[in-house]
Amino acid sequence: MSESREIDECRRETDRRAGNWRSFVYGNFRPRRRTSRREDDEHRILFDWYEPRVLYLVLGVLLLSCTDALFTLNLLNHGAGEANFFMASALEHSMERFLASKISVTGISLVCLVIVVRRKFIGDYGVEHLLQFLFAAYLLVICYEIYIFEFVFDLDILWVEPPGR
Repeated sequence: MSESREIDECRRETDRRAGNWRSFVYGNFRPRRRTSRREDDEHRILFDWYEPRVLYLVLGVLLLSCTDALFTLNLLNHGAGEANFFMASALEHSMERFLASKISVTGISLVCLVIVVRRKFIGDYGVEHLLQFLFAAYLLVICYEIYIFEFVFDLDILWVEPPGR
């Protein structure tokens, strides 16, 4: 009985696990654990710290998605049609709904992929490879849209002569 009383007296008055802003900020900028303790657990644990290359990939995919939306709207102004059924139905309602749905679906999907970025996707390929594939796919879509601007609609978007020459 006296041992439990001694242990109780040694305990702190405040709970050290109670969160405050200092611990939140400190843990956000200086996280202690960036990998799992065991190699076997690497794919099971979700972390809140990710490699900077994942951030760059996600930002690149999101910017390319926004560029795709802008190019799509410009192509629609020149007579092209929307091939995606869901985006075409959003366009029938309004341009704002099209933009909101395109950017929000892409953003939510990217957040979900970032949460599981260290997991395996297909075989030995991880989710980071999927992000790299999405980045490359969006680059190809942007190049295809530029091709349509230049050669199908004969619009010079890559080079415009400055006025006065």
